[in-house]
Amino acid sequence: MDSIYWIIITALLLLAAFDLINGVANDAVNFLNSAIGSKAAPVRVILTVASIGVLVGACFSGGMMEVARNGIFHPDMFSYHEVMLLFLG
Repeated sequence: MDSIYWIIITALLLLAAFDLINGVANDAVNFLNSAIGSKAAPVRVILTVASIGVLVGACFSGGMMEVARNGIFHPDMFSYHEVMLLFLG
């Protein structure tokens, strides 16, 4: 495999990791924002409920992947080079 493909795969893995970290952090902040601000409960309880909410959301978010399962495009119609550039884009 050409070295450009290794660079593309590495870039895709790094982008996926950063996107996952950012998405989970955003969900956690959305859970915590109003609860901590209004002092609705002790911080330990709020953090526990928020962590359970993020975990449940991550485990049951299968509907969000429906578009990917049905397919936006069909990779078998493209060459390997075109598919790698599409995923990188």
